[in-house]
Amino acid sequence: MWGVSLLCCAGLFLGGCVVPKGKYETTVAALEVTKTELKKRRMQYEALEEENEKLLAEHEKAAFDLEMLSAEIEEIKENQRSERDVLATREAQLQRDRAALASKLRDIQHVHQQLKSQNRTLRDAVRRYEKDLKDAREAMTKSAAKASRASKKFGTETPPLASKTSTSKPAPPPVAVPLNETVTPVNINTASANDLELFLGLTKEEADKVVLNRPYRLRGELVSKRVVPKATFDVIKDRITAAPQ
Repeated sequence: MWGVSLLCCAGLFLGGCVVPKGKYETTVAALEVTKTELKKRRMQYEALEEENEKLLAEHEKAAFDLEMLSAEIEEIKENQRSERDVLATREAQLQRDRAALASKLRDIQHVHQQLKSQNRTLRDAVRRYEKDLKDAREAMTKSAAKASRASKKFGTETPPLASKTSTSKPAPPPVAVPLNETVTPVNINTASANDLELFLGLTKEEADKVVLNRPYRLRGELVSKRVVPKATFDVIKDRITAAPQ
C-alpha cells in the first residue's frame, strides 16, 4: 500500500497536478492508519509463526513418545509370550509329576492292601495255633487226670506230666495254614527260629534244629537229616522254600 501511495503522489507531482491540502492530509492520515494496520498484521503473523514452531516441536515430541510407547508395548508382549511358554512348560512338568505320584500312590495302596491281607492271615494263624495249643494242653491234662485216676485205682503211680510228654509222646504236628498269593514262603535257610515257630508252627526244639542243620539244598532234607518228622514236613512243605542264602 505504501508503494501505491507513493506512486500516486509521484504521478500527481509529475503530472503537474496540484492536490488540495485537505485531501493531502486525508491521504496522509489514511496512510498512517494503513501503516499501523500493516504493523499489527505483521505482529500477528510473527505470533502465528512462533505458535506454529511450538506446535511443530510438540508434534515431534509426541511422535517420539509414541514411538517409545510402541517399543515398550512390543517388549511387554514379547515378555508375555515368554512367560506363557514358561508357564506351559511348567504346567506340563507338573502334570507329569502328578501322574507319577498318582501311580506311586496306587502302588503303595496295593502293597498296603497286600500287607493288611497278609497280617490278617498271620493273625488268624496265630489264633488257630493258640487254640490248638490250648486244646492240646486241655486234652493232655484230661489224659493225665484219667491216667492218675487209673493208677490210683489199680495202685500204680503215673509219671509226671512233663516227663511223659517229653519222652513217650511226640509233640503234635503243626496245623496247616491255607496259602494264598499274598503269603510269602518261609526260607528255611534264612528265617530265624522265632519266625519258624510263628509262621510254620514248629516247636522251639524243631526250630532250633532247623537253624542248626543249615544249609539245605532241598526242602526234603528236613526229613533226610531227621530235623523234623515226616508228618510235620507234610504239613509245612507247601509253605517253605530252600532258596540259597
